[in-house]
Amino acid sequence: MTSKKGILFYSAVALFSMIFIAVAVWVNQSLYAGVVNQPIIITMGLCILGLAVFELYKKTFEQRHALSTAVLCVTSVVFLIVIFPSHSYEASEQQLVAELSDEWNEDVRSIGVITPSFTGNERPSVFVTRFYVHGIEANGEEVFFFVDPASGESTQLETAS
Repeated sequence: MTSKKGILFYSAVALFSMIFIAVAVWVNQSLYAGVVNQPIIITMGLCILGLAVFELYKKTFEQRHALSTAVLCVTSVVFLIVIFPSHSYEASEQQLVAELSDEWNEDVRSIGVITPSFTGNERPSVFVTRFYVHGIEANGEEVFFFVDPASGESTQLETAS
């Protein structure tokens, strides 16, 4: 690989890693209420960035290193897709409201909560470290639930009256 192509390729990889971190953190915070273990996401992006910076510093651009770097970038994106839970915060809220409406035969609506995710006694999965917290109002009463982002299972929380 020529020096010019190597500089261009690894500069693009460095840019990719920064965009990867920014997008992954934004998706985690905005769509999944921060339930995915964020240091894992940031570490993956920083490893790619470190590799690109090292190759730019070294300036011996080899074809096999470029290929392995491209495979690492693709693998990181696939890994990121796999570690996000199957239920987003909004989807789990809609599912919970629908289930409770059917179960309680009442009109229920969601209410806003200050903390949309919370660490429980157990971890929902290896990469998901928090549970969603949803507030529901039915017949003037407020009820709160933990929802497992991976499975969608809900647990009603007991609150002091």
